[in-house]
Amino acid sequence: MKKEITTKDLMALNELMTFENWMAIKMQACHDCSEDRTLKTMFKDMAKKHSEHHAKLLGYLRTNMEEGGNE
Repeated sequence: MKKEITTKDLMALNELMTFENWMAIKMQACHDCSEDRTLKTMFKDMAKKHSEHHAKLLGYLRTNMEEGGNE
């Protein structure tokens, strides 16, 4: 069942999606720069998790997009 997404909701979702994407990029950069195996694994795992969060938020938007909306 689709839920109505208000302008306020869209603003919050935009902020969250921007944050999750930014964190994924930053964690990947930390992974790439680190030489410690333990830290590299942690950074890679965090980057993956933030990417997953971003994808879930995007999926929520797509599921609840109004008919005729742009993709």
